[in-house]
Amino acid sequence: MRTNKPGQQPAAPFVPGNPTLQNMLKDFGNEKTADVKFEVGGAVESATGRRKRAKTFTTTFHAHHYALRLNAPALADMCNPGDVSAPTAINNIQPATFKDMLYYCYGGKISEDNLRQNAKEIIEAADRFGAVNLKLEAEACYVDTVELSLDNIIGVVTYADSKNLALLKERCMDFLSSADKIEVARKVSFDDMPSRLVKDLMVAQARGETRSSASGDLDMMRVSQLRQLAHDKGLGVDGSREMLIASIENKNGEGGETES
Repeated sequence: MRTNKPGQQPAAPFVPGNPTLQNMLKDFGNEKTADVKFEVGGAVESATGRRKRAKTFTTTFHAHHYALRLNAPALADMCNPGDVSAPTAINNIQPATFKDMLYYCYGGKISEDNLRQNAKEIIEAADRFGAVNLKLEAEACYVDTVELSLDNIIGVVTYADSKNLALLKERCMDFLSSADKIEVARKVSFDDMPSRLVKDLMVAQARGETRSSASGDLDMMRVSQLRQLAHDKGLGVDGSREMLIASIENKNGEGGETES
């Protein structure tokens, strides 16, 4: 029996979306179902490498091993699931930063303001615990906000190299390649820059001179292009330009592909 009048379109049925993400977020910090426990804070490393007590007390966090295994595997490897009576001690990180990283592991979104204000702390935590996507997100935010100068360029690029922040290194090399060469020679001490970064500088200069590159020329691609290509091929995206190019070339070789 028809219930709608002629000319009327039936209302589209309401179908709720997949609840997995919302359910995971609801389980964030759930002590009753958690199977791992962390005590965060309490000790930091001094400049001399000796340990001293922090001024704040430790903060307790509860989590689920499966969320860490999938999104922060290095952190997952540090704890024994099921034994919440023996919490895993995590030092040298602010509890607020650790909480942000845990929240991200459950599918949470860190606010842009938080990323901007705490980008380096989040990069450090994500790099330490294997939260690759969070590391790259914080890196992109840092690249967008950092103010480069001839006075700080070596410090920034050295930091980028130490954390394998390829996008930040590229930003630094673009800055150097476009700066006044006489001023660079006068103000920048390249003795303090890792020698392996010279190739990145040459690529930046070549890219600036040609303004374009042949399709498929991995050596001339931007870091974001290399990461996208690696991601599309199911490869890891955390690493230097050289690492990304090598993994893509190896994948192409396995599949019998050639770059054109």
